[in-house]
Amino acid sequence: GEILTYDLDVTNLVIQRNLSDGCDLTFDVDPNDPSSWALDLKSYGQYVHIEKVMLGKRRIWCTGIVQPSDIDENTGILHVKCKGFAAYPKGIPWLEDITKIDVDAFWPVVEIWRHLQEDFPNGNLDVTVSPPESGVEMLAGYAFDGDLLNLNFFALFVRATDKLDCGDYINALARDVPFDYREISEWNADRTDVKKTFELGYPRLGLIQENIAFVFNENVLSGKPHTETQTDYITDVGITGWFPGVQYSSELANADPDRLRRYLSEDDAMIDSNERAQAWAHRRLARRQTPPYWETITINPDHPNAPRGSYDVGDTIIVSGYMPWVGFISQEHKIISISDDTTKGVTQLALKAEGAFNYDPIYFPDGSSNIIDNGSFDNNLNGWTATGPGWLWSGTDGNGALGCATIDAD
Repeated sequence: GEILTYDLDVTNLVIQRNLSDGCDLTFDVDPNDPSSWALDLKSYGQYVHIEKVMLGKRRIWCTGIVQPSDIDENTGILHVKCKGFAAYPKGIPWLEDITKIDVDAFWPVVEIWRHLQEDFPNGNLDVTVSPPESGVEMLAGYAFDGDLLNLNFFALFVRATDKLDCGDYINALARDVPFDYREISEWNADRTDVKKTFELGYPRLGLIQENIAFVFNENVLSGKPHTETQTDYITDVGITGWFPGVQYSSELANADPDRLRRYLSEDDAMIDSNERAQAWAHRRLARRQTPPYWETITINPDHPNAPRGSYDVGDTIIVSGYMPWVGFISQEHKIISISDDTTKGVTQLALKAEGAFNYDPIYFPDGSSNIIDNGSFDNNLNGWTATGPGWLWSGTDGNGALGCATIDAD
């Protein structure tokens, strides 16, 4: 599309880059500022790209679509709100009839974006979903209804009459397969357009960072410790499921010998075996057995411990410091969001302990393997693209030159 301006002067800029969600941007535009004279900002009418200098290079950090915004009645200043393109499917129904079995874990996401961009006018955002395949097949046997996924599955049934919300479908699938996604934006070669990528990662995105540090009283200025809510501490989980004429159930316990027993019960009509009930109980319990961690930390983004651009959402970082009532801890955290408030001049990371995530591999009761052989590892860099601190492989993009790369993989 047409680039309206390369440099827009704004105030009160707040940027939040999110994992498995679109970014959030807010800023103010003065109608008397010359850089805004040619603009007519309308909701869902323009993109806003945020550039930052990272590791010595200018990079697009976030791309947002203009949302309904407010005008100050006294000054005329426009309070602009933007949401990242990854959130575009939210609120739009999936109007296809699909029955598929043995599909790749990413196939529904690829198909939703194809459906939205090709089947309707004014729906093409020029977003590429990458990689298009996860290398993991979901075998037949269990259903995903857009709300709850039962693993050891996978039969995909979509009816246009159900009008499933595309965004909710992607997020529910990402939660339960599991996989991560994030937005990637970059200029084309002559800086006349911006390439937008909906990046997927199974079972996760991001790097396990071992060469950067987040240390209190060094580059970490403050932090909010995680405190247990009522549902955090659970020792026993019971799951009950139904299939026509049959009831299935399972209970799982993992008690702390120094704390009292607490029980959580869940019902789910989609669970149709004792094995699935047990697996779901294990997942629910595991997510509630988390170590002490910081929910947010405020950092100096220009400190050499971890300079801006050396980490991204989805990365695993180690945060070290003294936590009140706990003592000194050095705990792995996953970055959920990165927020920059340019007015206050601070950067804040929203975090979760790695124990709060479930990246358990999928096992099938008959011993079937769902891992597809990956032929992408060879002696050249065809298909590999440097993505900040890491590398991404895609069969349709990347470097067309010989070279070598060191890949650490489990």
